[in-house]
Amino acid sequence: MQTISLEAQAIASPTSRSLGCDVMRPSELGCAELTVWRELLAAEPSLQRAFFSPSFALACERAHGRAYVAILHEGGRISGFLPFQFKDAWHERIALAERIGGSLSDAAGLIARSGLTIGADHLMRLCRIAVLSITHLMEGQEQFGLDAEWTQVGYVSDIRAGGDAFLDGLLQRDRGLVRDTERCLRRAEQKYGPLRLVRPQPVPPDMIASVISAKRRQYERTKVPDPFVRSGPMRLIETLNEAPVPDCRLVLSRLEAGESVLAEHLGIQYNDVLSYWFPVYDPEARSVSPGRLVLWYIIQHASEDGIGLIDYGEGDAQYKRQFGTGTIRFGRAVWSAGNARALAARICQSMEWRLQARLRSMRK
Repeated sequence: MQTISLEAQAIASPTSRSLGCDVMRPSELGCAELTVWRELLAAEPSLQRAFFSPSFALACERAHGRAYVAILHEGGRISGFLPFQFKDAWHERIALAERIGGSLSDAAGLIARSGLTIGADHLMRLCRIAVLSITHLMEGQEQFGLDAEWTQVGYVSDIRAGGDAFLDGLLQRDRGLVRDTERCLRRAEQKYGPLRLVRPQPVPPDMIASVISAKRRQYERTKVPDPFVRSGPMRLIETLNEAPVPDCRLVLSRLEAGESVLAEHLGIQYNDVLSYWFPVYDPEARSVSPGRLVLWYIIQHASEDGIGLIDYGEGDAQYKRQFGTGTIRFGRAVWSAGNARALAARICQSMEWRLQARLRSMRK
């Protein structure tokens, strides 16, 4: 594909004056661009997630071919990166974009140098995007002038002192939770046999298929929209598993007992940051809280697996509050270029949302 280049006119903010932008496929980036990208991630803790990595963007391109990255530059120096994708060919035609990874991405936003300030409308025009519909916007984006319409809480567990130290601290904070978990561990062993955590590397494709199948059944039980009704998300997961790298690799944890698999978690890891992605459990074993037990074991073995932080993603849940040591914010926004093309894209988007809402109501 031919690189698209657009030089920006000077605007009021001195930090975004004379910005230029190149939009290209992730596979077209050279070593110099990739090095700067990774340096920007390393400089900002809130961006240290696999979803922000160039490896994730490249996997999205390999999975469906509609992934791009906008490279912002000024005076020969790269200022930032905005990875994005199009849901389908029609959305690409009308320039209606979404966060890279779509429904599978738990963190999104602009990756940029500290001090860069650029409004969303100017950013969209630079990137030649009419509209970018973005959720899971990572906190800190406001420093770039990119505000969310509203925010939702998320939780993290800092376990860089080690799993044992974390659990000791948990005992001090919530003795009742720890004692109840210990009782669940004993009941699980009495009912199913000795517990063991299995962490295969690389992750066998059949185990990935098993987790996703269980997750889809969970979506059906809980009436939550299923992202896997489309083939793209599964292709992305398979692509990620084909070429694991330190800043973007799939990790699977299975809590087994005897012949039973009580719970599983398929996550994605950026160096020492584990994004808690797809936890599932056997509904028949719910009396022993298997979902909590697999997380307990993951934390216990965190040092062995190079895990220092667990990010539970957007949303509130009891287990997140119980095990969380801190909170982060996630935002949602619809960034528009503010021109006629953007208006047309917004109208199409609104019509799609209404149709989807009507279909969901018909299924209930």
